[in-house]
Amino acid sequence: MKATFALLADNQTHNLVRKLAWDIHQKYRTGIDVCRLPPHISLKQPFDISDLDSLSEYMTELARSIELFPTLLTHLELIEMTMDGLHTGILWLNVQETEFLRQLHERVNRDLTARFGNVPAEFDGSDYHFHMTVAIGGQPIGTYQKILDEFKDRLVNLPCTIWEMVMFVYDERTAVNAGYMTYRILPLGANHSL
Repeated sequence: MKATFALLADNQTHNLVRKLAWDIHQKYRTGIDVCRLPPHISLKQPFDISDLDSLSEYMTELARSIELFPTLLTHLELIEMTMDGLHTGILWLNVQETEFLRQLHERVNRDLTARFGNVPAEFDGSDYHFHMTVAIGGQPIGTYQKILDEFKDRLVNLPCTIWEMVMFVYDERTAVNAGYMTYRILPLGANHSL
């Protein structure tokens, strides 16, 4: 199996991002499979793990060590990709990188390697790009360009507060994009009950 950690935003941001995803899907039929997970900012891409209990213990320690913090979703971006043979795209809200976010990503990678051995994931490291996915695949790249042109001014410089951490798990024995779930959510900060 695979697992990963991400950061959840406040409810207002969640609702705005989900409305954007729904409006895009309603007009352009991009699909909503990506919306089975709540809007989030990944700290690390999914990595192989066999012991969820030990990973959950680490998550508890990590969440308690981080206080609530503000971040900024700056604008909608289009990333070209190929998915199931289709030249398509990912629409995401760019997250303004801060020294805190970068150090947190590096800390998670160091901690996981120290506790669980080599747990590499694609895109980890200095080029890791913080984002919040809105839509992925489902239509050709030309359609995604139209979507970007139409919706690029919808959520610009959107402030949000990061107040929870989430663990997603992926069951690789199931169909592509069907075997994942929200496994655990914890509040940030030492003063919150877990």
